[in-house]
Amino acid sequence: MHLRILSKIALAALVIGVALPVVAQVPVAPGLEVRIASEGPPPPRHERREHRPGHDYVWVNGSWDWQDGHWVWIRGRWDRRAEGAEWIAPRYTRSERGYIYEPGHWSNQRLIVSDEIRNRREWREHHRDYDRDHDRDHDRDHDHDHDHS
Repeated sequence: MHLRILSKIALAALVIGVALPVVAQVPVAPGLEVRIASEGPPPPRHERREHRPGHDYVWVNGSWDWQDGHWVWIRGRWDRRAEGAEWIAPRYTRSERGYIYEPGHWSNQRLIVSDEIRNRREWREHHRDYDRDHDRDHDRDHDHDHDHS
């Protein structure tokens, strides 16, 4: 009986020992949802860059992220660039009801944009290409779904 309990404890410790370093390596990054902020962001903070960890890393400036009704500073960091991807800095666009906040992201990542934001004049004026590409992707995905039904 004691041997069975000890083997279960040892197995659990092994699983935790293997899983914990994997979880600890997941980078913390803001979400990719475009949000509406009730106020503009504070001025950017000045940050000192740490030493570059490798030649394939690029510096991503710190920026303000709108979270739970207030601005939160996301520290600058070195990120490993995915092949062919470029960093797109966050955007803060004044709107009739506040600010439209687009989080910083890599060009190979897709922003999540609600219909409420997509229908705003300010969004449409600044993102004609995004909307055209999104509509084309949506149509392609829709056609692809019908081809396999």
